[in-house]
Amino acid sequence: MRYGIAILVAAIMACSGPARQYETGIRVRPLTKKEAARLLGGAKNHLGEPYVYGGAARSGWDCSGFTSGMYYKYLSYYIPRKTSSIYAQSVKIPSSKKRAGDLVFFKIKSKTASHVGIYIGEDRFIHASTSNGIVISNLKDDYYRKSFMGYRRPLLALAD
Repeated sequence: MRYGIAILVAAIMACSGPARQYETGIRVRPLTKKEAARLLGGAKNHLGEPYVYGGAARSGWDCSGFTSGMYYKYLSYYIPRKTSSIYAQSVKIPSSKKRAGDLVFFKIKSKTASHVGIYIGEDRFIHASTSNGIVISNLKDDYYRKSFMGYRRPLLALAD
């Protein structure tokens, strides 16, 4: 039953398009404080691990592999593997509604979402940096501020 609901919501989201998801009233819940603590505590255990394009394991991560991997490993939630798919299957949220565990997206050398990280609070996020591997960065840093697209909340489907 829960899978049927997740599929129905995903189908509705796909039809509404990413730009209109929040405005159409379709909402997803934020992570609970307990879930956010488990996700972020687990993600922080990976700090310093290397960046590898296409990577999704301790031996090397890319940004979407890290984000989807953390949701799966620590919460048993499936979110897509590609940044563009994560973006498309998430809901735009205003800055005033952001919470730990929400996603942050960037346009880096691209016109569309090309980088994703997990918001941890106080303008900081954890992600796979191409130059430094898994790190915590600040949204106010010029590099990220200039390419910031916004906050989004993923549709959460339990993994099999």
